[in-house]
Amino acid sequence: MNENRLTIEEVQCLVWHGLTPAQIKKTDIDAFDALYDENQELFDEWLEKAEKLFDKEYALGIKIISIQDDNYPKQLLAIGNDAPPLIHLQGNTKLIERNDSVAIIGARAADRQGLDASFSLGVRFATEGKVIVSGLAFGCDKAAHEGCLSVSGETIAIVASGLDITHPIENKPLQNRILENGGLLLSEQHIGIKANPSRLVARNRLQAALSESVILAQCPERSGSMHTMRFARKYHKKSYVVEFPKYTEINGGNRLLIDSRRAIPLRYDN
Repeated sequence: MNENRLTIEEVQCLVWHGLTPAQIKKTDIDAFDALYDENQELFDEWLEKAEKLFDKEYALGIKIISIQDDNYPKQLLAIGNDAPPLIHLQGNTKLIERNDSVAIIGARAADRQGLDASFSLGVRFATEGKVIVSGLAFGCDKAAHEGCLSVSGETIAIVASGLDITHPIENKPLQNRILENGGLLLSEQHIGIKANPSRLVARNRLQAALSESVILAQCPERSGSMHTMRFARKYHKKSYVVEFPKYTEINGGNRLLIDSRRAIPLRYDN
């Protein structure tokens, strides 16, 4: 245990103060105290706010890990300044210690082929003992989680809101099933924060970072899933994309990645 590491409340103060993850990682108690002395009134307000906020999270069964903690995921540390200073977890926290996770992603407005691909891949890799990572969204995300759960697999849902909010709310039953079956919810957002477009993109980087490989089930050329594939390449992850016998607008992203050789074509059992 590093005696100089900061509390999660102190780390949250540094987040609100605008420090980068790399700066927060190396800030010890002496450096924090120097910042505190320069901003005492503001830091006192932030510390009190953070303490109340995190007490509410603890009451909800949420665990918080900071970038300074020994059990902070190495996969997230590896992405440098893209790493979240704090992560909020609910469920089976041992899953973040695994290094064999597979992210299965895709569009919300997927067609039957895309949903079948995502579900089948969830089944396939969960059966192989992999942890399935996705984003609890409609469409391919939901199908991947459900495929995993159908064979009693373990799954991580990385979300763009605080863990007191389910986005979309229609997936609350799925969220409950994930927790009831030994899965995990993970967010970089504290409670009370709602998902928005920029947070959804930010969520996508965590899906890529936490996974050994990333598989695109289906998406058009313009899709949030393409952000995840870009993050996968940035973080040097194995990138795969489902092949289809015919390509249309709804799976045009798959064709683009295959034609540009930015991902490895993958067949699935349908």
